[in-house]
Amino acid sequence: MSSQLRWGVNKYQDASSRMSPALLRARSRYTKRNIATGIVIAGIVVGIYAYAATATGSDDFSDVPMPPVPENAVEKLRRERGGESHT
Repeated sequence: MSSQLRWGVNKYQDASSRMSPALLRARSRYTKRNIATGIVIAGIVVGIYAYAATATGSDDFSDVPMPPVPENAVEKLRRERGGESHT
């Protein structure tokens, strides 16, 4: 049920559910502030994403010890991949 039928006349929307001039005037003073807030939030999100991408892209994993791979596992992988050897 729409608010017009339930509560009577809706002073913020006309019959076609568009915003009335009164609502447009009431919201107009917040438009610039809302746009600025959206830009700030988007900037923070992009900054966090860029920082995370650059921080993880520069990681060096050479100090992480690799466990030894059993020779039978290496042979099994070579057979599965068609004898390719990557040295």
